[in-house]
Amino acid sequence: MSDDTDGHGGHGGDLRYPTLDTEDGVGADGTLDATVPLDGERAAAWLRDLADAVESHDLGVAGDSYRGIYGIGPREATLAFDPDADHRGELSVTVRFAARTMTVEDADTDPVGARGGRGFVPLAMLTGDRDPGEFRCYNWVAEPTPEPPGDEEARKGREEE
Repeated sequence: MSDDTDGHGGHGGDLRYPTLDTEDGVGADGTLDATVPLDGERAAAWLRDLADAVESHDLGVAGDSYRGIYGIGPREATLAFDPDADHRGELSVTVRFAARTMTVEDADTDPVGARGGRGFVPLAMLTGDRDPGEFRCYNWVAEPTPEPPGDEEARKGREEE
């Protein structure tokens, strides 16, 4: 359990940055819509990965076409069970997170950061005068989605801001 009080992970090297695998659940704009069948082993692995994501505030989701990384913060859990006459039914557990798309990249590219085994530094950290402690939880990401082909002018405009 983190002992820092600002709600950001404080485990340093102990943090894990899980990526859940889906088929085509991640869209180019960071939208996410996936239903994944789970057996006991996969369900246990996903729950461990979700617990790690809560600790690191970082959840990756990989689809066949795109890979998205989302900054997350837990909000609520809902549990429901409505048994039949034999006391059987479906138990539903829904966990809701506040989230922000941090990056979306082509699934065929090598991941960056902790997932890819190589770091990255925000350009503004090198060229600006902000305190390095202000660059937390991807708060420096202005546009997390890939540029559409031919949209170099829009990218240049954002970089100049």
